[in-house]
Amino acid sequence: MNDANTTSETTGRPPDAISAILQPRSIAFIGASDDVAKWGGVLLHILRKFHYAGQIYPVNPKAAAIQGLRAYRSVAEIGQPIDLAVITIAADGVEQAVRDCAAAGVRAAMVVTSQFAESGAEGAAKQDRVLAAARAAGIALIGPNCMGVLNAQAGMALLNSTALLSYFDRIPSGGIGVVSQSGAVVGAMIARAGYVGAGFSSCVSLGNQADLEICDFFDYLVDDPATRVICLYMESARSVERMLAIARRARAAGKPVLITKAGRTPQGAKAVASHTASMAGSYDTFVARCRNEGILVQTDALQMLLTAQALQSFPLPPAPGIALFSGSGGQGALGSDALSDHGLASAELGAATRQALAPFFTESNQQLPYDMGAAASGPGRGRADLIEGSMAPIFADPAVGACAYLLTPQERMDGIAELFTALGRRHGKPALVVNCASGIAEHVREKLLQLGAPFFPSQPEALLTLRDLLWLSRYRGPDAVAALPPLPAALQAFTQTLQDGMQDEDTSKRLLALAGIDVAAGELAGDADAAVRVADRLGYPVVLKIVADGVTHKSDGGGVQLDLRDAAAVRTAFERIRQAAAATAGARFQGCLVQPMVRADAELMIGSLHDPEFGPFLLLGAGGTLVELMKDTQLLPAPASPQAIERALRGLRCFALLDGYRGRAPADIARLAQTAHRVSVLAAQLGPRMPELDINPLAVQGERAVALDARFRWVSGG
Repeated sequence: MNDANTTSETTGRPPDAISAILQPRSIAFIGASDDVAKWGGVLLHILRKFHYAGQIYPVNPKAAAIQGLRAYRSVAEIGQPIDLAVITIAADGVEQAVRDCAAAGVRAAMVVTSQFAESGAEGAAKQDRVLAAARAAGIALIGPNCMGVLNAQAGMALLNSTALLSYFDRIPSGGIGVVSQSGAVVGAMIARAGYVGAGFSSCVSLGNQADLEICDFFDYLVDDPATRVICLYMESARSVERMLAIARRARAAGKPVLITKAGRTPQGAKAVASHTASMAGSYDTFVARCRNEGILVQTDALQMLLTAQALQSFPLPPAPGIALFSGSGGQGALGSDALSDHGLASAELGAATRQALAPFFTESNQQLPYDMGAAASGPGRGRADLIEGSMAPIFADPAVGACAYLLTPQERMDGIAELFTALGRRHGKPALVVNCASGIAEHVREKLLQLGAPFFPSQPEALLTLRDLLWLSRYRGPDAVAALPPLPAALQAFTQTLQDGMQDEDTSKRLLALAGIDVAAGELAGDADAAVRVADRLGYPVVLKIVADGVTHKSDGGGVQLDLRDAAAVRTAFERIRQAAAATAGARFQGCLVQPMVRADAELMIGSLHDPEFGPFLLLGAGGTLVELMKDTQLLPAPASPQAIERALRGLRCFALLDGYRGRAPADIARLAQTAHRVSVLAAQLGPRMPELDINPLAVQGERAVALDARFRWVSGG
């Protein structure tokens, strides 16, 4: 294979290989230049700008000195131990440069040069030769097509970032470790960090990952004492199972892991393939596996940075309620609406809190959101402790898990931000100062950065951060399921009779019944007289559904006839369905399935899928004919425990229909979860032989949940 991610290694490189790159005692620049418009010039300039303390050896056969340093004609001429070689010469010379490094005993090489596997087959062949030369010598290789690395704790910046080059006088140092398959994304995060007050332990741009890959550096950051939060920008993972195993180590070490993954849409996946020769997997299944391991998956790298900064600045919220504060009643009202839009809830203040607020507010204002204007004109106006006294009881309320001040134009904004930050630290709760005052809040931002507190540039970014913090506070560990039981003999025998392809409803229901799932009884009738006989035996009212090869969505075009109350209605319905089949291109009519009419308080869809990379999954969602339009779903790795399924059901927007909405009988959620659990076990047992299963609708009425329709695809060699 000529792929940028090709390797035979799945267990990673030893930590000293990464140390040679992130903590080098000496660096050789192959292709060093005085011209900062060139890679060999700008990287050397940035390294020296931040006063790297190790040895620097510029290598250029055409110069005696470069940027004030002695230059060497070759790596061999240096004659000193070299931890890291930075290679910036043209692609055709890189293989020989690596061989020269091998002869000189260099431990690691960073290949900045592009035009390798990301550029096509010819570049991929060059990359393979460079990799072979590095591996033969035991040289750890990062790149090619790599924008560089930095280690803030070591004062080592080898990253071509405009922010570092032009705007920063010091490396923004902190506890966030970043590993990225895009150098530009790292550069944008560094630029944003200076604005919002974030800081890094290490940042790594990977390039094509010919040798060292994202998991090698991820693994290193788990053990790095300077790293408190880990952020990954990724387009693909060489080994998802290794990545998840490292995430479990990070969780044990108390280090949150955040991932932004490109390729979640067909357009994004296409862009990824052309960018670093990576292939994107299924985004939804990737997210489900990550969330099960406590990894927070984001859709934007700059939002990921804000959440990471919040995680190293604040404790997790101890309660789900949010307290909004504002200098304006209008902004507070808008913020309250936005809370709901982001799935967040305002805290309900307790009686003791309202009593503590009475000296500062009239009774109507002793509630959230907090309004600075109401405090200034209330019974406590003029008191020296007005602001702190009116805010502190809200911070102390047990129902309040996190607080956010929506900063509108007002006097003493920096003083309010300082007080708000102090109250959050005193009460052990996140306290987010949010800019709703546009450019006049610059002095507030500077004050927060002096205090070591993050600055949130907008209300949406702050609320997304709060949502992330609350999700992490509720995470209780991966879904625990019992050992997967063997496939029962009756089910095993049934699968031996299946032909490859999509199975009809009758076959699908027999599979479900053997798995212990309640299905609606029914019989196939080949003509109208047979349909009437079946209906008479089952009892009215009944439903007729088309059975025809080539017809997938039965309700489209009149293939389902409901609530048939007598024989005449059955005959009429059968004829309508037969005519509908005749008018459908490619349909081969076999008859109609006759089954009792089942009335439901709610309709769900329960399905399963098998992802070639991530394995089996259970899908739960709103069902019926609008399933694709609603897109109200939850995805869980299979097998899923009944407890995890219950949590997922409660996370559906349609859950109110299961919970007694407008007088409906509440569903037995525990029994419903057991039904879904059996589906997830079946999916795990059959694995790739059953790539997809769809139960839609699953009719829910009180204690009963019955499959009214189902289909699955079978692959005997899966």
